[in-house]
Amino acid sequence: MSFLEELEQNKNNNQKQETEKTPRQLWESCFKYFKHFVSILQKDKSTFQSEFNIVFLNLKKQCLITGPYEIKRTQTDDELKLELTLNTQLNKGIKINRKDARSAEILKTKLAKDSLLSTVKSDKDNNHFIELNTNIRSIFRILLKNNKDFYLEYFNINSSTRRSIKLPLDNINEEYMDKLAKYLLGQNPSLYTETISDVEITKIREKIEFNRRLKEMHDQKTKEKRDKEKKQHEIEKSKTFKEKSKRYFAGTGEKIKSKLFGKITKSKSD
Repeated sequence: MSFLEELEQNKNNNQKQETEKTPRQLWESCFKYFKHFVSILQKDKSTFQSEFNIVFLNLKKQCLITGPYEIKRTQTDDELKLELTLNTQLNKGIKINRKDARSAEILKTKLAKDSLLSTVKSDKDNNHFIELNTNIRSIFRILLKNNKDFYLEYFNINSSTRRSIKLPLDNINEEYMDKLAKYLLGQNPSLYTETISDVEITKIREKIEFNRRLKEMHDQKTKEKRDKEKKQHEIEKSKTFKEKSKRYFAGTGEKIKSKLFGKITKSKSD
């Protein structure tokens, strides 16, 4: 390579470096994009038909993605955060039966940790159940940490899950932001759908079956131990009863003998 060619290449490299954005500039571009995105939704009061996957019930429900749509930015020493919120409105309510009031309260607390609100109720026959709130707050975030690493976080977007995903810098572009925007509105549901192979599914099922059998064995051993302890307690109780009866009859016999001997002695003296 000639000297002039090297100079030309260095010039091109310098131009490329000058046009490349810093992570902070990329984040600002993301914020600008989604600020405009939210303003369009707010202006048109847009709603979108979608589907919400309630993971813990393995249940999919039709829903409506609606406002209020809001966006805000916050900053700390080591983090820059964009947060977008919207509402997921289930078309129909969901009822989850529970065996008693305590288990219903436990489930309610668990759901609340996942930002799913619910109410404990009971019917005329005193059967307890949970009624899931049809209005679900959905949250999406883009974070820049330590001015170098990008992360996506979302709660209850298309499904009742919390996820955090590290994004490569190459994904911080307008094309990818379009995919994210469609995903938020339920129009690109496969963007973060994890695909599991048949082999992995088989392994998961085998593990579940193994754990089930392990639990059955544990429960059986616990039952056998409990039955054995109960039987031993009954034996000891029976022995104690026999000993008390034996002592009682022995004492009673001595009293009878003593009385009888006294009567004989008295009759002889007469």
